Amino acid sequence: MSKSFNGSKNGSAGSDRGRFTLSFRSKGLTASIAAVVLLMASVFTGSNAFAAGKINLVMWQQWGGGHEEDNLKALIASYVKTHPNVSIKEVPVTNNAKILAAITGGNAPDIVDLGSSLPLGGWAAAGALVPLDGMIKKSGLNTNLYIHSALTAMQEGGKTYGLPFQAFNAGLLYNKKLLAAAGLKPPTTLEALFADAKRLTKKNSSGQITQMGFLPAYPGPDQGQTCPLISYGYAFGASWFDAKGNPTPNTPQAVAALKWEKSFYDTFGVKSVQNFVQSAGSYLTAGDPLESGKVAMMFDGPWSVQYAIANNPKVASQLVAMPLPASQTSPSSVGSTYIDANAQVIPSGTKNIQAAFDFIKWETTNGVETAKFSQAVANIPQLKSVPSFALLKQPYFATFVKIAQGAGAKSWIQTKTSTTYGTNLCAAQDASLLTGVSPAKALAGVTIQ
Repeated sequence: MSKSFNGSKNGSAGSDRGRFTLSFRSKGLTASIAAVVLLMASVFTGSNAFAAGKINLVMWQQWGGGHEEDNLKALIASYVKTHPNVSIKEVPVTNNAKILAAITGGNAPDIVDLGSSLPLGGWAAAGALVPLDGMIKKSGLNTNLYIHSALTAMQEGGKTYGLPFQAFNAGLLYNKKLLAAAGLKPPTTLEALFADAKRLTKKNSSGQITQMGFLPAYPGPDQGQTCPLISYGYAFGASWFDAKGNPTPNTPQAVAALKWEKSFYDTFGVKSVQNFVQSAGSYLTAGDPLESGKVAMMFDGPWSVQYAIANNPKVASQLVAMPLPASQTSPSSVGSTYIDANAQVIPSGTKNIQAAFDFIKWETTNGVETAKFSQAVANIPQLKSVPSFALLKQPYFATFVKIAQGAGAKSWIQTKTSTTYGTNLCAAQDASLLTGVSPAKALAGVTIQ
């Protein structure tokens, strides 16, 4: 996901969460999880929510520190104000291995605010997380309040293991001034995007690229973002999984998507593209390719525009958001995007299951608090409807909200191997783009376990 926007004028503050990335490597659970699951079961059957005395909850969160943590503390304070017998201590813990070790070791916090849903499949399949379906039903929680794809990212094996808070997706951002100067209109297909990108790419007398029409793999995992191949695959009609949830990494549609992505590197040269990226400033700063006006089009999220507004208003005024075009071979796939959300989960072994659920239910269904948080961090509300707020009125942000609620928004299917699968797809993308391995061979070599 994004670096959350914090209003910094230089774009350097805020946490580097990687909330929109498919690069986490699952560590697997130890045998001791069985004992923890038994403990969870015994606790669940005898819920002690709001029993006499103070209930002290501990939340480990992956927002990190700074502005994001301040907003989380304010949200918690709003809850505690109306639930005075509850206290919630939030602690930044961004290391997934540390979280998993605490769960397997019987020292789990009451709540974990994960930066993405990526660990959820493996952890849930191994019994590390409390299934929430019983409490959802008992509480009367209407899950239709959530963006559908954000909720499905919280489910594994037909059960719900988390509630979504703040969603994130991507769309095509283009610099209307650069397109107009080249006599171009926004592309309507991915094939047209490639043709336009060639016209928008410029080189100096030494043959160095000084402006690119489109960077297909930027931003990516190195900048804490998703592997773009996932979304491009959707745009070519790939699903990445079959009807039974089995991975399908090398379908013709998936291979076509990687071929399209690789065509940019074949046309402009791997080294030339790499040199162009390396010569630019860091992501989400005034010197990054988009904010400096050196890239005409980029596949990224709303935070990118918000940072540009703070760092380089002149360029920001030229940026327009639109749904990602589809391949001409799959015209119904317009608006394709990988979408995810911060997973609010309850680890197995917590002694305050009901109280923890009551908080995450309130947190994820409170429209006012959701709107305030989205305003602060420039992420998409996980709810289909929230009170109006200033950021939502911005045309570019409204476009991303529409994309998130569209049919093209696809969440990653959660299985015990889904994290490893996503990581290895990213590796296949890099192997093809950077080392010349054919797309078909790279994807055929993707391992699942």
